[in-house]
Amino acid sequence: MWFSTPYAPRSIEAPARTLYQSWPPGAFVPIYLAAKFLGMQPSIPLVNWVNTVEHGLIALAAAFIAFNLALMNRLGNVGSALVAIAVMFPILLSRGPLYVFSQIYDVTNAVLIYTTTFIMLEVMFYGSKSGREKRIIEGLQLITIYLAFLVDWLSYTLFAFWLISRIAAGYAGIEERMTLRRLMWLALIPISAFSLYLVWRFLSPDSPTGSTGILASLDQLVFKVMERMNLTQTEHRSGFFQAFIEMHRDWFSESTFFVIVISALLTLALIVVSYVRARNPFERRSLFAMGSILMLITVPFYLHMIILSQHTYIHRWAMMKAMFAYALVPFALLPISLFTLLRLSSPKMASWRFGLASASLVLASCAAFYAVKVTNAESYLMGRIDRDTYLMWDDIGRNTRYADVVVSPVLEANPISQQLGASYKLVHLGKDFSDVDKIVERVCGDFNVVLALPRGTEPGEFASREPAEVIDTGRMRLLRFTSYQGKAIGCS
Repeated sequence: MWFSTPYAPRSIEAPARTLYQSWPPGAFVPIYLAAKFLGMQPSIPLVNWVNTVEHGLIALAAAFIAFNLALMNRLGNVGSALVAIAVMFPILLSRGPLYVFSQIYDVTNAVLIYTTTFIMLEVMFYGSKSGREKRIIEGLQLITIYLAFLVDWLSYTLFAFWLISRIAAGYAGIEERMTLRRLMWLALIPISAFSLYLVWRFLSPDSPTGSTGILASLDQLVFKVMERMNLTQTEHRSGFFQAFIEMHRDWFSESTFFVIVISALLTLALIVVSYVRARNPFERRSLFAMGSILMLITVPFYLHMIILSQHTYIHRWAMMKAMFAYALVPFALLPISLFTLLRLSSPKMASWRFGLASASLVLASCAAFYAVKVTNAESYLMGRIDRDTYLMWDDIGRNTRYADVVVSPVLEANPISQQLGASYKLVHLGKDFSDVDKIVERVCGDFNVVLALPRGTEPGEFASREPAEVIDTGRMRLLRFTSYQGKAIGCS
């Protein structure tokens, strides 16, 4: 199926498959591969399992970044380990990541494992000692970012700023200067990935391009980008920056936005002063690496959220892109850069490294405690999966088929909804058979109407007719009315 992304599964009342094509489909590849490896059908529990594994891997990769940057700047093994542990707390325990990585919607956070790996490899690149090691690491970076190109547009922004950092490294004498030929070769990588996305968009099964044409598809893509940039009147949003600051509070903690901004500015100042004072080429390389990582974990992520402001405003789980800045800047880069400046100013202050690392761990612990503590607030976010509720919706999909039109007086599963993801079947809201007649008035051919009644729900007006079949799972009663006679409007 080319990882097609339909709004809803086919059903007799909605036989046409409409695809969502504004984002590349690579987020579903890990789900597909995990299902193949485990020999099972893709499901909500599998998606949650993959997301939970990615959550842990992201925290480990961030800890690895902090540990190696601390080692490169001579914090020692113990101090570096404390900083690495501190970095993991805000990622693993803050309420935003906890909820997002347990949601059934996986597209937004799916790219983060790739971006974290890419940045981790960048730290390894600056810590490598031979040209061969650098070539291997850079090759792995390009493979990682290419996979990320097929998942989310954020990766293009990250790659652009990575190129800027490498060009700057050449001018600073940290690396060999990048030639124009090499720059053009690197530029072909995102171009080829975007071309592959266009091939998928135009040629995937059921793509609307087949009926509307390539130019119309491109026009729709451009309009979607403009819409996400809040430059159209379609779902236009105002007050973005106030909401943007509030989103930091809602997803992490009360002072997160200001902690990130102040610590980033302080870290940048400390790195610049230390770089000017440093005379040893290794010292300068380590400091440049830290400055490069500071830029890569802040500027691309925030710029992407701000440029696509309407998308960020609507899909607020995009705030997970601030997770790396929140974890790494105040609890790793700031104490490391402060220690480095103190060490360069007075070598006798090397004993501060344990104290600064310990302080970073204490601060991160306090931040994580506060972030977890406020999860009991009324603004608590969606995302917690209730097993019985999931199984109730799953019962609908497991006990219905293409020819069934599912109706319920209390449930509804619309296209691109969590309910649809769990049931894999459209569920229409209807109070009686007159509502059913409106729902099925244009359905052609033989079909059935299935009434979905969660445990404790009475059929009400639907009790006026006797169903041909009743399925009771304990969580859900399904009443099937076979060969339902609709109006068949427009049917030949």
